[in-house]
Amino acid sequence: MIKYLKKGLAAVVLVIIIFNAFACNSRLTESIGSNSDDGDNTSVLVINNMEQSENDVGNGEQLYYDKTKELEENIHSLNTVLEKKYGKSFKILALEDYEKGEPSDWTIILKDKRVGIDTSTWKFDYNPDSDESKYMKAVLRFFTFICGEDMGMSLWQLTGDLLDGGADETRYGFVHNGSQVTYKNGSAAIYESGISQDTMYIWLTPGEY
Repeated sequence: MIKYLKKGLAAVVLVIIIFNAFACNSRLTESIGSNSDDGDNTSVLVINNMEQSENDVGNGEQLYYDKTKELEENIHSLNTVLEKKYGKSFKILALEDYEKGEPSDWTIILKDKRVGIDTSTWKFDYNPDSDESKYMKAVLRFFTFICGEDMGMSLWQLTGDLLDGGADETRYGFVHNGSQVTYKNGSAAIYESGISQDTMYIWLTPGEY
């Protein structure tokens, strides 16, 4: 289980989005989802490694959201891939049940017709052999599974930089309007604070991407 370090900072940074003061800066660091000034791109390395690992999963695995299937069946397909690669899978909880306990990683949260991830469970530092990095790459796979490769990777990178203190959303192909960020293909993701001051969700709508 991840130790939830700096989650208060994550909530503060993302609350800025909700109040139309999106935190933009030019400082791009070497943390997960960000680019360093010397040209090193940690997120690209993670993505490339993940793409290679998916090639090793085997043929016939579903790596995209199938609109003809129910949500639970799609998540089961995603979990099958994650189990083979990481030995862990996402559990599904309704928002009201999730908020009864402590923030938890490896959890997909349901609200109305949306699915979400609690960003307060994300970790900053990247160690390719750690449980934390497995979770972060599972979140990347969740995003690309729901949104498609381009938007999913961009959303993962954007959120990683926001958690690190700020980002220019236009560098990732997004524009923002209050709590919503819209990708260049017209699809949107919503950031929303939870009942706890330390929780912040990213909501996606399956089947609309």
